[in-house]
Amino acid sequence: MATREEGAKRWYHRGQALCNARDYNKAVTCYDKALELTPDDPVLWRRKGFALIKAGRCNEALACFDRALALDPEDATAWQRKGYVLAHLGEHNSAIACCDKALTLDPEHLLTWQCRGWVLGAMCCYDEAATCYETVLSIDPERGSAAWHRDFMRQKRDLAALASEIREVERTIEVPACIRDVARERDYRNVGLARAVLQELARRAERPAIQRR
Repeated sequence: MATREEGAKRWYHRGQALCNARDYNKAVTCYDKALELTPDDPVLWRRKGFALIKAGRCNEALACFDRALALDPEDATAWQRKGYVLAHLGEHNSAIACCDKALTLDPEHLLTWQCRGWVLGAMCCYDEAATCYETVLSIDPERGSAAWHRDFMRQKRDLAALASEIREVERTIEVPACIRDVARERDYRNVGLARAVLQELARRAERPAIQRR
């Protein structure tokens, strides 16, 4: 006769297979069956939370990660996933705190660095986000997606700087439509050129004012 632990493992593996098949709600049911047999297994709570995120049931997922961390507060992956779900719920500062906790436990936890970069990007902290992706690359130089996200964060930073510069100089000069179009259309390829042209126009406008003094 199978023990409770053996039965829980069978349900766990069924849940894993259903997650791999992207049938997340059925996977949750399997994890629930496993948890009926071993309710104090933090990995099961974490896996159930992951399936709930994928099923779009974020509040339920958060409760699972809280339960997993109550059982094992040293689980860096559970802290990372709690941060991920908090970000989806709009609680960005709390999400960053969870990521930071995960990194105190495992400074090279790649998923946490990626999650932290994603949350910081959503908070418009583009330089900090790019630094997170740089850290990912320092740990795993072959992770091409991190390089793409790092560069994209830098592009978003430069676009935000252009928008700010337009607001600043339009008080004194007429900003050309082509420069406004770069900002409005998020034309990342031409942001550097637009900023350079705008700065030169602002300098030219300042010269007569200086000469009249």
